[in-house]
Amino acid sequence: MKKSEYNRITAEKLRIQYMADPPEGYTKSEIKSMSDDSILDMDYFLHEFDDFYDEGAPAKEPDEIIHLIDDLPKDPVDEDIPW
Repeated sequence: MKKSEYNRITAEKLRIQYMADPPEGYTKSEIKSMSDDSILDMDYFLHEFDDFYDEGAPAKEPDEIIHLIDDLPKDPVDEDIPW
């Protein structure tokens, strides 16, 4: 499937979704008359930060904490070498 065909199908699905429940500041008629590119852009900007910020969710600790080399204690052997 070509990218243009995929975008057209995706835009049509989003159009149906947003016509059923228009985002704040939009009407059903505005959604209906939007171009495919405009629908895709609107969806992108409405969900741009969903992965980064979830207002109701508590902060999740990472599964693994990786320390950088600078975070490690100094090796006493390295301090004796004059550079």
